[in-house]
Amino acid sequence: MKICYLADAGSIHTQKWAIHFASKGNEIHIISFRDANLDGVKVHYIDSSGSINTSPSASIFSKLGYVLWSRHIKKLINRINPDILHAHWASSYGFLAALSGFHLFILSVWGSDISIFPKKLWITKKILEFSLNRADIVTATSSALAEDTKNYIDGNKQVHVIPFGVNINQFTSVKKDYRIDDFCVGIVKNLEKNYGIEFLIRAVEIVIKKGHKCRLIIVGDGSLRKKLVQLCDEIRISDFVTFTGKIPNHMVVSHLHSFDVFVVPSLSESFGVSALEASSCGIPVIASDIGGLPEVIVDGETGYLIPPRNEAAIAEKIIKLIEEPELRQNLGTNGRKFVLDNYEWNSCAIKMEEIYERILK
Repeated sequence: MKICYLADAGSIHTQKWAIHFASKGNEIHIISFRDANLDGVKVHYIDSSGSINTSPSASIFSKLGYVLWSRHIKKLINRINPDILHAHWASSYGFLAALSGFHLFILSVWGSDISIFPKKLWITKKILEFSLNRADIVTATSSALAEDTKNYIDGNKQVHVIPFGVNINQFTSVKKDYRIDDFCVGIVKNLEKNYGIEFLIRAVEIVIKKGHKCRLIIVGDGSLRKKLVQLCDEIRISDFVTFTGKIPNHMVVSHLHSFDVFVVPSLSESFGVSALEASSCGIPVIASDIGGLPEVIVDGETGYLIPPRNEAAIAEKIIKLIEEPELRQNLGTNGRKFVLDNYEWNSCAIKMEEIYERILK
């Protein structure tokens, strides 16, 4: 089988799909505006010289750059002549795939391409609808995202739910020393508004002011970093907060292993793969009760779901876990089992294999 991905080659999720199907003996191509060197995969890098911005937060003017590149990409797709064209991210690569007119065409939506992009302007909504309705099959990472996606699709086309799976051999649990005096709260996210990190910072302030010893590690970078650092200074908890900046994907696990609790205070979240990775490491998760997060966290069993924008609720659960180390351990154990039973990478990959087999019949 020859598969051509129209997707961000620099994304770990794209890389996981491509490498998996290459390992099965398939011929794999990726057409991308970011380059990458992947074993067994041919990456067709397109140097757009800054004329393309694939982010859903990019201006509509940058999206018009896709039209300029569409003829070139259509020729490239036809030259590759794949059995399947699989685009990831509806507002960017999915739009290019739709413009190519190629079939068989699978489109996978990831999150903000559905939750943010179509709400910007009437034309962005039209771009999304055009992309989705040109696809032969549409997939989403969660049931919540699938339901939102259906709002932009004509007729009764099914949206197949195929989550981002977790490599349980990479994200392993470790035996922890459950001491109260070294309690670590952690998050791994881009530092952007929709991830609600300021509410986590204010929650840690509450925990510290109530006399509990804890520290916060924020892994990631983004446009709000300076503002969040200033907030820590203003509320006088800078000595207890570490900003690591962006780190390579292979280093995420070592940071997770240092956390006693993982917090996802998002204001919107289509799935929650970072929460699953934490659970796979045996770490309890506190997360906003929104979007796809209730699908990956069992409230009271693998962690806690709390209202979004609520630092007091986050602080309450952190304190509970500080004071009850046995509960912390039980939630972590349950979380690891939950991932093994429901989100193990190979089982999710099999679901995608079944989609490929179905479309080729």
